[in-house]
Amino acid sequence: MGKLTVFLNKVTNLQDEDHFGGESDPYVKFELEQDNLIFDKDYGDQTSSKKNDDPNPVYEETFEWDIPTLENMELTCKVMDDDIGPDEELGKCKIKLEDLDL
Repeated sequence: MGKLTVFLNKVTNLQDEDHFGGESDPYVKFELEQDNLIFDKDYGDQTSSKKNDDPNPVYEETFEWDIPTLENMELTCKVMDDDIGPDEELGKCKIKLEDLDL
């Protein structure tokens, strides 16, 4: 079993999605899963702290998962805006871990 460690440093130049004054209140959500042909295996979600009214938030936070392999592992990173209603997605990317030279 190995350990995946992700360090979230900062996010820059976020678009303001708060339409009622102020700026976006961003946080980052990480989702790790093994993308298998039939049944995907979920290794859990982790979420950063929320930064109020900040288009260039600095986090400096570390996230860890215990994983058996990098094979078919996919990390989804979503930058979200915390809202009173449903949170808005500001950006998203998927990283195939086996394609990285780790």
